Amino acid sequence: MTEPTSRPLKALDYMPWIGPNSQEKKEQAVHQQQLSVDYDCTFGELCYVSPLAIVLPDKLLMGDRSYIAGGAIVRSARLIMGSDCSLNSYSILSGDITMGNGVRIASHASIYGFNHGYESIDIPIFQQPLTTKGIIIGDDVWIGANAVILDGVKIGSHSIVAAGAIVTKDIPAYSIVGGNPARIIRSRK
Repeated sequence: MTEPTSRPLKALDYMPWIGPNSQEKKEQAVHQQQLSVDYDCTFGELCYVSPLAIVLPDKLLMGDRSYIAGGAIVRSARLIMGSDCSLNSYSILSGDITMGNGVRIASHASIYGFNHGYESIDIPIFQQPLTTKGIIIGDDVWIGANAVILDGVKIGSHSIVAAGAIVTKDIPAYSIVGGNPARIIRSRK
């Protein structure tokens, strides 16, 4: 596991879209190399993983120009990101998650591609096996701040998940959803 750096904070740590300078590109290459030594990671061209993010994946595959901002947490995850995806500060991703291209995850969103077993009342929940159905997010999806997406959900391409929405069921393509539980507000077509 790579240790957090003790260097001064940089805007790039929390806003990777501003682009690194040549020294920061070299530092990023070293950081990605270390992540690949510690974990099963593959990085596309021009990816950025903030040294201030907590990245503890089972598997991480990042497409070209994708980034993980400082404060984001990727743990116990099999995370596949397409190209041009972003995990903003303080988003949390865990479990089996697959994203298409152009997926934007806002700050404080939580995406959980697993669940705790609870079938037996004779065994404490923490001792029961986890289940994993996985989450699939299509292309060109925007997931708003504080949204929660639960295991087994498929989000259709070109959809928007409103801030604070709790997504428990599949979302068709081109949908705008919001609420708890999330419901279709309207179509983008």
